[in-house]
Amino acid sequence: MDARCPECEKAAILDDEMIKVKCPHCNFEATYDDYLEIMKDQAVNMASDYIPKRPGF
Repeated sequence: MDARCPECEKAAILDDEMIKVKCPHCNFEATYDDYLEIMKDQAVNMASDYIPKRPGF
């Protein structure tokens, strides 16, 4: 199964047991639980950086 690499944003590989995520492009490697935390933090950061344009405010 593929996953998005948090380092280079290319396709990383999630092993069949869903234990490790490894990127063959930049050599990123993490446990699946750590990978989920990294991706969750990135999503929170992206959401906090988003400021909608609202005229009149």
